[in-house]
Amino acid sequence: MRSASRRDEQVRRNNRVRAAAWIGAAVALSFVLRVPFLRVPLTTDEGGYAYVARRWLAGQGDLYADLWFDRPQGIFLAYGMILHTLGGDVVAIRLGAWVVAALTLLLVWAFARDAIGPRAAGPAAVLFALIASSPAIEGFTANAEMFMALPAAGTAWLLLRASRGGWGDKTLLAAGFLAGLATLLKPSGVVMLPLAIAFIWLVGPGGFMPVARRWTGVAAGFSLAILPALAHGWLTGWSDFVFAVTYRVHHRSATTVTLEEHLGALRDLVNMIWPLLVALALPLAAWWLWSGPDNRDTRDTRWPRAETGVLRLVASRPPVKPGTEADILLRLWLLACLAGIAMGGNWFPHYVAQIAAPFAIWIALLLNQLTDRLPTLLWRSLSGLVVAALLLPYSVVIATEGDVEAMGERIFNHKTYAAQDEIAAYLRACTPPETPVYVAFYQASLYYLADRPAAYRHLYRWELLELPGTAEDLIEMVRSPSRPLYVVDLGQQAPFADGGAAFWRAVAENYHLETTIEGLPIYRADESDSRSSASPARCPEPSTLATSERGDSGREPESRRG
Repeated sequence: MRSASRRDEQVRRNNRVRAAAWIGAAVALSFVLRVPFLRVPLTTDEGGYAYVARRWLAGQGDLYADLWFDRPQGIFLAYGMILHTLGGDVVAIRLGAWVVAALTLLLVWAFARDAIGPRAAGPAAVLFALIASSPAIEGFTANAEMFMALPAAGTAWLLLRASRGGWGDKTLLAAGFLAGLATLLKPSGVVMLPLAIAFIWLVGPGGFMPVARRWTGVAAGFSLAILPALAHGWLTGWSDFVFAVTYRVHHRSATTVTLEEHLGALRDLVNMIWPLLVALALPLAAWWLWSGPDNRDTRDTRWPRAETGVLRLVASRPPVKPGTEADILLRLWLLACLAGIAMGGNWFPHYVAQIAAPFAIWIALLLNQLTDRLPTLLWRSLSGLVVAALLLPYSVVIATEGDVEAMGERIFNHKTYAAQDEIAAYLRACTPPETPVYVAFYQASLYYLADRPAAYRHLYRWELLELPGTAEDLIEMVRSPSRPLYVVDLGQQAPFADGGAAFWRAVAENYHLETTIEGLPIYRADESDSRSSASPARCPEPSTLATSERGDSGREPESRRG
């Protein structure tokens, strides 16, 4: 008896050691994969979040008024935590994103362990490390999707535990709360709420009233999470808050963009993430080829086939066999993430980060099911090909010889990121603190790096494109006696009907070219502006422009804009 007890304890100890080794290896891998990208230039999304967070939390502006952003408060609080703990440079911001990804990795491991089994949990964590850090989805950046993935994964894991633990009220309350946090970090995180509702309806035992009571627990937790955000919006200006957080629904969402835009963006997305699609297609194809029609119900695995597909009408609520809860939940999670990716209508690569967790678990599930169906050598070869496909996007480090600026240009297809640190240093040297500047037209990272307020509250292309009157506002701004001291021309075409010609004519009337940095003009307000005399003495001497720079490349506003 004692001998058997000791053997059981030894087995449990070995399992704990094995699990710790897998988790430690996966966390270490996720860090190593991100190291080459820690100093890649800050993106405009990261810079915009950091800019608003720093100024809002320092009392230097009102959120949704002069600090306008189409996001709930959660992402700015997350950035504020990073700025006040790790620091404010690009490395600190990226390290903060890695910490969040590492915590998400733990939840991926826990979900895979509970859903598939210990044998698949470690590989799922490693696969998540490979996917979530990938340059193909800008995974190393501190975009909102990276933060939202943490509470979203927590929601899914808690729902799985609730389905197997008697649907405890506290567990459901916590799941709803995490779904609310996901929504506050990124609005597309709201998909976790209908996921929870559908999952409880499909697999929760009992009639309508027990199911409704479980729904109430999730809804209460969700409400508890978002109530502080609603209270803040009410206190600071309800109409401004509601307009900002619902802006995308009315102006830039999947339902407002054209089919042509959808297809073009999807094509560009596939061009970026095709290695990830290959990594999924390989085990899917192997599963189909080697399962055979007689055992595709996976009865020889730990995970029986679900008796329903999530694409069937949820209202039918077909009977579900015990043990299939995880199958249904993973399918719901994948579909919810796809809906979240599609919500914005842009199909940007970093949107895919929100599906990295269920994607990794799905691949781990397929490989786990194939373990006993394929010859060992073939299974190992298949696993190696999956890992090779996921590693392929990291070849950008070799292709660029580790040059962070070259990597930034290759990954983001954005040439001006390489110059933004130098431009920001110039603006800091040439302006007193709190001097407004304007970056034409949408690179919010420059405001953060320069630590200078934006002269215009809308920081991104889509607001300038979709909101009425933005072109007139900008023209009036550069003609005003209180116009910004500097206007930086990044060569970005204005999203206006005239391509920005009227704006640049107004700049030519009220500004003069002071210098260029890596070919990008910086204009200073004419001496009639009272701000002009406020420039510090340490401002660098304006550069002398070559004839070709002034004429052929059209760097002066008159020659460039006509």
